[in-house]
Formats: sequence, structure tokens, C-alpha cells
Amino acid sequence: MTSFEKFHPVLTAHYTLDWLTQTPVKQVDALFNQPVISTTKADHLPTQILDTVKSINRVMQKVMNGAELTWGITNSDSQQFIGIITISGFETTDQVGNIDFIIDQSAINSSKEVIERTVKFASDHFNFSSLQIELAQKDDQMIQILAGLGFSRASSLTFTTQL
Repeated sequence: MTSFEKFHPVLTAHYTLDWLTQTPVKQVDALFNQPVISTTKADHLPTQILDTVKSINRVMQKVMNGAELTWGITNSDSQQFIGIITISGFETTDQVGNIDFIIDQSAINSSKEVIERTVKFASDHFNFSSLQIELAQKDDQMIQILAGLGFSRASSLTFTTQL
């Protein structure tokens, strides 16, 4: 089992990806209660702050157990929290990794840089042959971003890229 403790923070030109425990709970809770672009894994978001705390604890437990790698996404200049991104699929033998995210609808343009860095990170550090993203609902702008990053459509809401 790989220890993920060394995999933070991860930087892009404009964003810092760090453990969710580094983001104030109120900011995570605010994200869960506003319009977001998300993958299917994020279909059932907490609606109460206590549930958000429990959700963060469950996520960090999965990180510490090597089941997934999840970061909060913060703008490095403004310190604005804009979302959460996860790499998972470490416990399967098919070498297909999954990327899941919850990104503030107003920060969709930021998602390209963050997803691109996450794909590069997964390629550099893990033995996945491909990565998959399954959107929760159709979003033409996100579909265009994924296509620009080299993802191809596997089904109406599922996109894959070879590593």
C-alpha cells in the first residue's frame, strides 16, 4: 500500500491542491451548498455542516488508508477555495483510475488547469493505463474542457484518457 502522506501540497501555476483538513469546514460546506460542476461520486453532498465535518473525516480516512487521494483546490493568489478533486481506483486490478471532482460553477474555467495537473500527477506516480471521469450531468463547457485535455467520450457522461 502506497503512503499518500507525501503527496501534498500539489501545485499548479495558479492553484494549490492540499488536504481537505487544510480548508476551513465552513468553506467546504459553502461549496456543497452552491451550484457546482461534479462527477457522479458527488451526487449526495452533505447539506448540514455537521455532515460536512463527517464527510471530510471519511475522505481523509480513505486517504490515510490508501484508497483515494483527495485534495481541496485553492486559488494560490486569492486563497479562495474553489473545489475538491480525487484520484481513486488504487484497489482495482484493471489499471483504470478515476478522477472525481466538485468544482464551484463559477470556477469552471479553472478546472482545466487542475484536471490537467491531476492527470499528469496520476501518470507520474501511479500505474494506471487510463483515467476515467464520469460527469453527474451534461455540461457542455466541461465536456469541451475534457476534450481539450485529450479525454474521449466512452458514453454520454463518461470520458477516458490513455496514459
